[in-house]
Amino acid sequence: MTDDSKQADVPSGRAWVVFAGMGVVALGFFARAALSSDVFIAGDTLRAFYPMRAFWAERVSAFDLPEWYAYDGFGQSFLGIFLSGAFHPTSLLHLVLPLGVAVKLTVLSCYPVAMLGVWALLREYGVPRPGALFGAFCFAFSGYLVCITNNPTYLLAASSVPAALWGAVRFLRAPSARRLAVGAGLLALVAFAGDAQGFAMTNALIVLVALVDPEAGGWRRRVLTCAALVVTGALLSAPQLFPAAGLVLSGEPGARSVVEAQRFSLQPLRLGELLMGPYLADMHGLRGIPDVVVWNLVPSGGFGRVWVDSIYVGTPACVLALAGLWACARRPRAWVLAGAWVLLLALCLGDSLPVYGWVYQVLPLWRPFRYPEKLVPLVTLGLAVAAGLGWKHCLVEGGARRAVVGAGLVLGALGGAVALGEAAGGWWTRGVLTSRWPEAPAVVVGGLSGNVVWMGAMTAVLGWACAALAWPWGTARLRGGLFVALELGALVWAHEPLYVLAPAELLELSPPFADRIRERVPAGEPVRVGSSVRAIGNARAVPGLDHHGRLSLGFTTGLLPDTATLWGLESANGYMPGESVRVRGLRRDVSRWYGELAPRLGTPFSVHSTRAGAGVVLPPTVRVLAEDPLFETMLVEHPEALARVLLARPRCVAGKDEALGLLLTGPLPPRDVAVVECAGGSLPEASERLTGTVRVERPSPEHLVARVEASEPAVLVVNDALLPGWTAWVDGQEAAILPANVAVRAVAVPAGQHQVELRYRTPGLRLGLLVALGTLLALALLGRMGRRAAGKATT
Repeated sequence: MTDDSKQADVPSGRAWVVFAGMGVVALGFFARAALSSDVFIAGDTLRAFYPMRAFWAERVSAFDLPEWYAYDGFGQSFLGIFLSGAFHPTSLLHLVLPLGVAVKLTVLSCYPVAMLGVWALLREYGVPRPGALFGAFCFAFSGYLVCITNNPTYLLAASSVPAALWGAVRFLRAPSARRLAVGAGLLALVAFAGDAQGFAMTNALIVLVALVDPEAGGWRRRVLTCAALVVTGALLSAPQLFPAAGLVLSGEPGARSVVEAQRFSLQPLRLGELLMGPYLADMHGLRGIPDVVVWNLVPSGGFGRVWVDSIYVGTPACVLALAGLWACARRPRAWVLAGAWVLLLALCLGDSLPVYGWVYQVLPLWRPFRYPEKLVPLVTLGLAVAAGLGWKHCLVEGGARRAVVGAGLVLGALGGAVALGEAAGGWWTRGVLTSRWPEAPAVVVGGLSGNVVWMGAMTAVLGWACAALAWPWGTARLRGGLFVALELGALVWAHEPLYVLAPAELLELSPPFADRIRERVPAGEPVRVGSSVRAIGNARAVPGLDHHGRLSLGFTTGLLPDTATLWGLESANGYMPGESVRVRGLRRDVSRWYGELAPRLGTPFSVHSTRAGAGVVLPPTVRVLAEDPLFETMLVEHPEALARVLLARPRCVAGKDEALGLLLTGPLPPRDVAVVECAGGSLPEASERLTGTVRVERPSPEHLVARVEASEPAVLVVNDALLPGWTAWVDGQEAAILPANVAVRAVAVPAGQHQVELRYRTPGLRLGLLVALGTLLALALLGRMGRRAAGKATT
């Protein structure tokens, strides 16, 4: 490896100035968020990100390691679910700031990070500063990155990818210990953000860069440096990767079939958004694509929404990317990169093409991944980089300006033709809309038609403006500034309305249903609630709340998973990918699950819709505790629900299938009987006269102590998910944990007084921490040796 004699393009002092300037631009773009107390709240920001960050902060602030997440699906590994992002540095904000403020700062910080990463990457490839700034704006304020504020986990990952590629390029071109540490650290940051597929694809892009970069050296060096970077990045990511690998090996996280894997596929009808803008969205009303449009025009595999509401990158970016390809048409590397981009786009299209299915079948490691639309930021990044390189090859002195003129005229003419054809003859309405959706309401037809006309006209104006700016008039600085302003203006126009905010009070005010539950449960005792509510009735106006605010209010008041976490309530529903497959297997019959099985497994409360045809038939024994007329939901109590920890008579069965048969068909076994998979052995059968007491202490979610007194041999049933990582002891002697009632845990106890202790340790976590620490020490030692060798060589 060489030393770091080659200076970075931007000295560290100027880098901070550039970063600060980009932060100011980001604050300007997100002025509605920056200048108000409202918080980001759309989609999984509310249902996943807030609950996980709140749980992390609660545990870490008490100097505990958050390992067992009891708030979802009867419990699962917090560090094993990749998207928990427990090791990302932005988590530290939650130790000093309120939940909503910390998440807002986390979200807003992603945009200068994304801009600086693209800027540095393009500067590494010799793109002039205006072109690098153009590419930075193109990526950071693209439709995906703005709309994915509905799920900050993926925003954190996507915004980190350009910096990881910059670190990779620098190391591949001039290997050194320092550059290896920086590149691997930035790569690990993508993993720590919580996006497993994003981390895998970033590694794939690093391999692509190693293959095509003209300055990466000979093939032997390319292979060695690429392998060193990928392996070191994985070793630094071990605290996240090892627990996730353990979870994958123990269950079925992520997609369980190729059909499920391809939900949230990008529909071909939306490809026009890349050039024209979000023409399917209601930009100023719903701030997104209406669910009726999703169901009828761009279905997403059973969801009433798309993953993101825009994939627009700006017409000027498309002009420069096309011009750059035109100018580099004789360079084989350009076509290799273009082919890789087309492959990425084909993967995004999911079930519209066979490509994603082929990859799913051929690559076993791909199978835990799902939702092809999550790959869109890589398509966006490819266009941003292509636009920057197009600037380098076309807009500098002596560049191929005619390529920009031609691309601008062609794309502008395309937009103009779309606008004119729809305005004059309704071409798009007849050829696309009504042919796919004959019964489309007139108001929808009018709205979408108007969007197409308006955005087609804007595309024409922007494309022709690019062609005009390519001519050598005025100063180069003026033309460059106008080009950058044109791109930024297009993105502000298209995307500023699309990010969603709501009052912070939605995160702070406990819902009435949560209050009613807490009134009926002793303080400090964990309690679980189920929710069969799938659709929120939000037609009635709520003062101060728009559509998304009402939707969020419906989620919290209905205790939909995992919003109940915010109020200290556990959810019987599985929303996170690490849910036990055994728990999932009991939900085949929804009415039986909510009416009988969930209460049998220690779930005393549930929330249901009061609308006719809701689909859940509850037993007559339930008691209605409260109703919400606004969202047409009710909270019920199940008096027959069992305790979370109890003594039971074991009924041994051979395996899971037999246990499922007993619980899913016919009457349930008596309340004091647990169906136990005895692993080929047998347990002493207790009589119907079994009596006993159980006193439970829970020092932490990962530690349970039960003092048991039983009149005869029995099993202690813990109504929490059975997953690897739990260990049990009876009177200090390790004991087997057996599956009980398919999904939960049982420990055999003899007659008399005994102490049963259960502890959870995340599989792979300790080893992962040691591996990461060892890698850091090795990098530090390697760097020190490199500096000594460089000093001796200088001497």
